[in-house]
Amino acid sequence: MELGLAGRVAIVTGAASGIGAACARALAHEGCALVAADLHAPAVEAEQLAVGADVASPDGARAIVDAAIERFGRLDVLVACAGVYDTHTLGETDPDAWQRVLDVNLRGTFLCAQAAIPAMARGGWGRIVTFTSIAARTGGRLAGPAYVASKGGVLALSRSLAHAAGPHGITVNCVSPGVIDTPMTAVMGAAAKQRFAEGTPLQRNGRPEEVAAVVAMLASEPAGFVHGALVNVDGGLGMG
Repeated sequence: MELGLAGRVAIVTGAASGIGAACARALAHEGCALVAADLHAPAVEAEQLAVGADVASPDGARAIVDAAIERFGRLDVLVACAGVYDTHTLGETDPDAWQRVLDVNLRGTFLCAQAAIPAMARGGWGRIVTFTSIAARTGGRLAGPAYVASKGGVLALSRSLAHAAGPHGITVNCVSPGVIDTPMTAVMGAAAKQRFAEGTPLQRNGRPEEVAAVVAMLASEPAGFVHGALVNVDGGLGMG
């Protein structure tokens, strides 16, 4: 299927590793002009643009969008993948740690979308893909309350964004990965990850590239009527 992404301008936040890096590679492969953003500017190909910025800061989020427009003239796709994982229990979570997780995962998604939507609206076309987590649906077996709450918030935010952005020709969809083999999930430990794999109907954990393929589809021209959706990429782990 032709995705119609050649020549589109895409921002991927959290692009230095894991799912974000896989999304950046997938969109670049489809012909997008790519802005790869992370707290520390990630390595990119010569024709791409790397931006080091904190998505939890209004100035940081705006700097990412401004860099895309300055370099490429417009913005078509935002993949808001920047996030932090947290396993602190209820008793272990102090207010500052709680706030940082929500700042990156939820506030960062909001700020990037807030900055991106006006730029997309000027062109009458856009795609925004956000990231919740299976933990938001299950309450988290290993994830701490800050992470669970932040990812539940991203899902609710995404539905609100869909109402706001839809009239401008911009779709907003939310991807919910299961346990994916990334540096972020390494903190779970091998034994715990193996238990998750055994509890998944496909009997394995996921790969970043499998999530990225779904993101590329949601960012595509043919997916123009997929809007306000929650898309699970979890191998069936969230079924029960």
